[in-house]
Amino acid sequence: MYPDVPGIVTDIIKNGAMLAIVARTSSDNKAIYDRALWFFKTEDFSGDQRPIIDTVKFDEVYDEEKTVHLGKIRDVSGLQYSDMILFDDEPANSIVTVILGASFQLCSDKKGLTWATYQQGIEQWRRCQQIRSPYLGPGLSTYPEPMLIGYSGMDEDTVKLLVEGKNRIDTKESARWGFAVYVADNPAVAQYFRNWIKKDAFRKSQTFVCEIWVRDKTKFLAAQKIWVPERLRHTNVKSGNLAIIAKRQEERDQQIAKWGVQAPYILFSRHFRMGGMTLPNKEKRFNEMVVYTQVQDALLLTVKLSEAELEQRLKEPYMRYEEKIGEWNITLPPETIKESSSKDPDGHHLQH
Repeated sequence: MYPDVPGIVTDIIKNGAMLAIVARTSSDNKAIYDRALWFFKTEDFSGDQRPIIDTVKFDEVYDEEKTVHLGKIRDVSGLQYSDMILFDDEPANSIVTVILGASFQLCSDKKGLTWATYQQGIEQWRRCQQIRSPYLGPGLSTYPEPMLIGYSGMDEDTVKLLVEGKNRIDTKESARWGFAVYVADNPAVAQYFRNWIKKDAFRKSQTFVCEIWVRDKTKFLAAQKIWVPERLRHTNVKSGNLAIIAKRQEERDQQIAKWGVQAPYILFSRHFRMGGMTLPNKEKRFNEMVVYTQVQDALLLTVKLSEAELEQRLKEPYMRYEEKIGEWNITLPPETIKESSSKDPDGHHLQH
């Protein structure tokens, strides 16, 4: 056992948290795992030494994905995924964040779970809690400080989930920055994608344009945000390989951390104009906001627009994300500024 683990278990117990052991292996090996944890001791509330296995609340050792392990813990305990954090040495297991919205902390396969890594994971979990605004129903008037942040084209199943305060877990649609809700400042762009996704993934479904709101403006402003350059490595979600998709997200998180932004974050970027798309002022790129599962669950409120309401929005002026960089506390790396200076027309360059 790695040397810091007993002390970490003690800290978990003393802070009133519940400990789970999750491992993808044959259930025949469960007794071996449990026996090993019986030999190692930790300190309980009273200061007495106890076998670590005696402190384990959920013992999930069987041949299933980690998403299944956490799902069973949720079903038994009543905890939400946002309450959980998984420490793991496999980058691909960050799929629990991508799909479920649980926190994930990668551990070195050489050093294991160290005290420093444990604290890093706890800090990420705390950042998630700090931006959480309880879902109180679909009505805007229920929230003291709601704020419109853009528009999104969606299929009917996704709309239903988000209107109910749940997160988007669809894995069919093309998504270059990974699984997320993709939001545009321009409602015409959302209208374009409403039609585009029918061809891409939802031929038999109705699609809609929705307003995307946050439940709490103050918490949204406190959430970390970054505007990335297009050269940042994209994710091929159409591959269907969840392990590779999760690994790409972990790599993206690590690169973004080098720019001073920590997960959970909201990602902004500019996307090249697509075929048949009309943009104002001869622009070649449009703005997009990418909201990952943890932030969806913490903050988003979705309002489906009727056709008449959509037509009205298309006629009205709309906010532009580049005008919100300062107000919304969006980090702008030098690489993004440089890219914009060469790709965007005068008057639409990204700058502080």
